[in-house]
Amino acid sequence: AEPEGGGHEQRCEGRKLRAEGQERRLVGPKQCEMERDRGLIRKPLWGISANMEQVEATKEHPKPRTRFTYPLNITGVKYQSEADVLGVRVGDVLVAVRSDSPKAGGFIEVVPEENLDMKTNSKPYVIDSIRDLLMRGGACTVKIKREWRNQRCEECGSDRIIEISELGDLTCEDCGVVHRSRLISMASEWRTFADDDNKNDPNRTGGPDNPLLNGDGMQTTIQAGGGRMASDVLGSGANLNKSQYRTGGQSNDRILQDGYSHIGSMCERLDLNSAISMEAKELYKMIEDEKLKGKKVGKDPFAIYASAVFIACRMKNVPRTIKEIMTVVSCTKHDLGKTLKAVQKLVQEVTGKAIPVFDAGDLIARFCSHIQASHLVSKAAKEIVEKVNEITTVAQGRVQASIAGAAIYMACLLREGEGTKSGEPLCRAVSTATGAAEATIRDVFKGLHLERHKLVPEWYATKEQIDAMPDH
Repeated sequence: AEPEGGGHEQRCEGRKLRAEGQERRLVGPKQCEMERDRGLIRKPLWGISANMEQVEATKEHPKPRTRFTYPLNITGVKYQSEADVLGVRVGDVLVAVRSDSPKAGGFIEVVPEENLDMKTNSKPYVIDSIRDLLMRGGACTVKIKREWRNQRCEECGSDRIIEISELGDLTCEDCGVVHRSRLISMASEWRTFADDDNKNDPNRTGGPDNPLLNGDGMQTTIQAGGGRMASDVLGSGANLNKSQYRTGGQSNDRILQDGYSHIGSMCERLDLNSAISMEAKELYKMIEDEKLKGKKVGKDPFAIYASAVFIACRMKNVPRTIKEIMTVVSCTKHDLGKTLKAVQKLVQEVTGKAIPVFDAGDLIARFCSHIQASHLVSKAAKEIVEKVNEITTVAQGRVQASIAGAAIYMACLLREGEGTKSGEPLCRAVSTATGAAEATIRDVFKGLHLERHKLVPEWYATKEQIDAMPDH
């Protein structure tokens, strides 16, 4: 590969494939895809795809044909393919092609056709000679351009900033000013020390960096295998893995990995997404780091896991109640409450940010979904909760889940009666969804019933309907 004209070249040679008794030597990525769709070949060649489309027949060309659109952008690179090994990336632009046959000349630039009819809003297509060269097959050399679109040249103002991977420079293609040098390549570091010439050996020079662990990613881990009984066989992989876990490695990393495993399991059982799981793991790592400095947050590790998940849900605006957290953790409610207070105080001291406080309105949509209530019921229940927060004497000292359950119960009584779509009694269904007892929901509802004319929205029910609403 020789840098030329601010870009760099990558040489890809097609392989011979035999299909249906015919021998084909292909180079074009899209031609390879079309042949694969027709069942002629079984595996890709270069492993790249480019932007192209099927053009309808015209007077000059009576048959439909396939054409590349301009600019010729690479839209896909197959993992561990020939192009991936050579460093081709998605978004690279093909700027020139040269056939490696003995009779071939120099590079043919990838340019659009000149005779475009601008009145018909025709798309710019690459000249046919480029298409014919790529689809004919055979060894060829391509020159690609990699643009850095978010940066402009300080000298000429151009946004045509390209990376020359061979030199590790970030250069302006127009004026040639070098903006950065000695760039670190973020591509995969495929290396092999075997005697053969296998270039596709997927061996990395070290494991990936994990920000959730304290190590630098260079530890050696013995893979266990052979089943449960193999751990008793001296010298087996499972036995060595067992010994390494007990004596070797960093003990703090083992504690973190165990905690991440439990947090991931808890988030999965609570139907929480990966963003909340990652936030909880980051909080747990911060807690463990502070514990090494002498801070005390509690002795029960499961209470710490639950506290991290609880706070992560609040930070991501998808709060869960204490009772919901208790369903997925094996610790007492007393230990969880004590640990949660210590963890909240610690997080606020380290981050300097207050943990968001949620109210019953944040729980309405999820609880209504559990009982299959309509959108109007959910909307009315939210407005009822907002007015309850304004009238502080209505539900003073009540848990937010109980207030949300009472608001949903009131909204359902005005529109959907005593039952639910599943046939289950309404109060029992609301109790199951919120985790509050039926007696508690009815008790809070009686307080809301006294102020029902102030709480129920005017658009939701008439005065006669509100008066006829039962008080139990």
